[in-house]
Amino acid sequence: MICFKHLGWLFLGIGFFLSLGWSANNAGLVEEHDLPQALAAGESYTASWNIDINKTSGFARFQLEFPIGISVSPIEVDQASFSFQDGKAKFIWIEIPKQQNLHLELSITATDAFEGGMVTQWFSFIENGSRRDVEFEPHSISKKIEEQVTPPDFNNQSLQARREWNLNKDGNEGTMAIIVQGFEPGQFLKIKEVIPSDASITPLEDGESDIRDRYESELVYIWQSAPETTEIRLTYAVQRERASEINGVISTVKEGQAVERLIPAIAPLQSPSSVQASAAQTKHDIAFRVQLLATHQDASITLVKREYAYPGEVGRELHGGWNKFTTGYFPQYSDARDKRVELRAHHSFPGPFVTAYRGKNRITVQEALLISHQTWIP
Repeated sequence: MICFKHLGWLFLGIGFFLSLGWSANNAGLVEEHDLPQALAAGESYTASWNIDINKTSGFARFQLEFPIGISVSPIEVDQASFSFQDGKAKFIWIEIPKQQNLHLELSITATDAFEGGMVTQWFSFIENGSRRDVEFEPHSISKKIEEQVTPPDFNNQSLQARREWNLNKDGNEGTMAIIVQGFEPGQFLKIKEVIPSDASITPLEDGESDIRDRYESELVYIWQSAPETTEIRLTYAVQRERASEINGVISTVKEGQAVERLIPAIAPLQSPSSVQASAAQTKHDIAFRVQLLATHQDASITLVKREYAYPGEVGRELHGGWNKFTTGYFPQYSDARDKRVELRAHHSFPGPFVTAYRGKNRITVQEALLISHQTWIP
């Protein structure tokens, strides 16, 4: 007998999977690179790629298409013939080297015509007499603006709102705190938190607000007259995996002008295992995670874990216009590489690969290895 409840979940899962366009079959190819996030006119950068080609053999081609205004010259081609024309860089192997990992390097220079854009990347090879194309995740390079006009200080920098996130002992839930300073006593004050509608929260401290209520995906605190104090502190309990999905806005009146300021979300690395992370910090706060997948769609952590039957910790971050889902926290690159191998063997994530962080900031794997004095492991 078919359970219609389960059938509904099945259709939902299939629709979700197809709408994101994820493909679990990437022929075992894995790409890691250190393309820059931004370039200024006249600036050059040496970018490198490491491609795990699994058991690929015979003819192969790695092609990159760069935005207008980028010129390229080869540094390391790993036995390939190289060409660059009309924005397309091509590495071609008549017989790909008999090794598991390819290392490639290019010098990339931004000309005066560069205005930013996407770098698209494909790896093509022959399998069972037919051509196979694997598209890697596109990478965005923006144009650096060296001189920027400072916008009017509408946000009034003296108004401050920050978050503190503390994981509880059970590791499944934590306390989110919002600390507000720089408001004008006696004025209207409002804090709006944008929370996933299916997230479970428990209000704790409300800062003596006149109104506190939740409307589906919003948690609202209102003071008709801000208190005579220098600081307001609000707290509520929330599930660990939803903490990094929350952001907010504070609105008030100061010196007769309306002021509004964003309360950014916490960094994803703080929510999954902040206690373990702080205890396992390596030299210069270098850590490695494994990226499971990336999508432009607004997918939740819960849905990703269910679709791929993955019971482990998963974090989500917004990076370069992509929602990126990662797992693990490893001071040593070798441990992250082992985790990536394990994930590829037991789950159908579309090409998991190692990512690196310095503190809360995402950096390239190569930079992290250099800072922490570790070596690349193919």
